[in-house]
Amino acid sequence: MKRTLTFNRSLYKSTQSKINVDIWDKCVNAYDNKQYLKSFQLLLDYINPELKKKYANETKTEYVIPHGTITLTLKYDDDKFSVTAPFVRVPENNKIALMRQVASINFNELYLAQIVLKGDELHFQYTCPSDLIHPGKLYYVFKEICTYGDKYGAEFASKFNAPYINVPKITPFDAKSIDKAYDVVQQSCKECNDAIKFFENDRKFGFAWNIIDSTLMKILYFAHPKGQLHNDISKAIFDMDKDDIQLIECNAIGKKMVERLQAMSKEELSKYLYNDETFVSYKNRSSLQNIQDNFSSNFGKIQGYFSQGDYMSVCLIATYQLYSMYLYNDVQNNVNRLVVSALKASSGKTWEKAADPLYKAIARIMYGDLTPIVGINLGGGLVELFSTLIHKIKNR
Repeated sequence: MKRTLTFNRSLYKSTQSKINVDIWDKCVNAYDNKQYLKSFQLLLDYINPELKKKYANETKTEYVIPHGTITLTLKYDDDKFSVTAPFVRVPENNKIALMRQVASINFNELYLAQIVLKGDELHFQYTCPSDLIHPGKLYYVFKEICTYGDKYGAEFASKFNAPYINVPKITPFDAKSIDKAYDVVQQSCKECNDAIKFFENDRKFGFAWNIIDSTLMKILYFAHPKGQLHNDISKAIFDMDKDDIQLIECNAIGKKMVERLQAMSKEELSKYLYNDETFVSYKNRSSLQNIQDNFSSNFGKIQGYFSQGDYMSVCLIATYQLYSMYLYNDVQNNVNRLVVSALKASSGKTWEKAADPLYKAIARIMYGDLTPIVGINLGGGLVELFSTLIHKIKNR
């Protein structure tokens, strides 16, 4: 394996957050001026300006907003603010085991909202006085409920056979997208396994780790699987990043996930490929500054490897860094265009030819130049281009 991973552009048309950053200061100012209802309404406009048109009552004091497998009801009155979200029903056969996990989530993972039992139903719930609904806190409440509702709704349905209270509003991928997703997953797993053999034969387990992690992140970026498959891939990535287990064990975790994906039939994979309503994304809204901060620790390494002609290391680190960016962020359009152009230019190329566009993409992000990569990308850049032209002239 002496080439970069093949790049396949995301099946989603946009990776950008719907958040309107221009509204944030108005939202906070309204709260500071004790205009709590206005602050609440502006917070919903900040998250997505379409919400009030689709999900609000006439007075904009109550919103009923779907998100994945849950539906959040947000209510404001003069005395208090509340959020409720019906979650799952407790099955009789697995009740004790499920409730133990709920208790653990309430004590160890949730900071503001709580999961409460109502009859045989589990609901997310949060209440507070109206004068304490600071938009920063309230946004985190929404994100917490949405994130854990997605994660544990799928896990409880899979692990405990707990039925959803609400019927999820989903739109399955069309046949063409499912075919493409299956083909790309198969191709990605094959490339990954070929690379693992290549690196492990030379006992380069760190490079193998990089390829496995990048492949799993690439599949999440491209196909956007939902439900328990998303949970399982995300957990494999998280476990591979642990510092308290041996590298070979980390790689074994990732390889097992890759093998599982490769063994999935198209029909099985298609169960996890659908679109659903999203209120608050589990990812962060990207900004150029936070991307630069995340890239800073590896940028010096990439510069050093590029100047030394170690193009393989440039490609492996840069590819990992770029897919990691998509894993944790809803990436704004201008950064996305630059990164897609670089990944396309480097797709399936030799290390030498792929290093140039990948290095340029990282460097441009760090220096704030978001111009997409265009033209033919050669490993040595202009130096290689000029040397090729001179060679041709001499041999005429």
